[in-house]
Amino acid sequence: MRRHPRVLRTLLVIATVVFVLFCGWVLYSGYLIRTSARVTLSPLNLANVADGVYDGSARILHVAPKLQVTVAGGKITAIAVVSPVAGDVNGLTARVIEAQSLNVDAISGATVSTKAVLKAIDNALGARP
Repeated sequence: MRRHPRVLRTLLVIATVVFVLFCGWVLYSGYLIRTSARVTLSPLNLANVADGVYDGSARILHVAPKLQVTVAGGKITAIAVVSPVAGDVNGLTARVIEAQSLNVDAISGATVSTKAVLKAIDNALGARP
């Protein structure tokens, strides 16, 4: 008979831990989305960007891509991801190269990673005179 209260107490502790972790995840996810929504991107102006390879990085909480953007002939010709981010961003970087713009479709399910990669590209090229 003493065994049942011990089992119930253990189950209660496990349920409490799961509930606290779930609440933390929900709060952090909301904060992450709100933080990424505040990130602004500048329109690309490659007219004053000399040919070369430019390093760019950005940070949205735990998402921190680092990449290299290659410019030749006034166009983005390559984007190499130096530090990995969640999700496959190769399609995203290909769309940026094709459009020569940061105004491209996001990766489904990876909105924050998309925004961080686009901001890293913006930082690489936007900091130029």
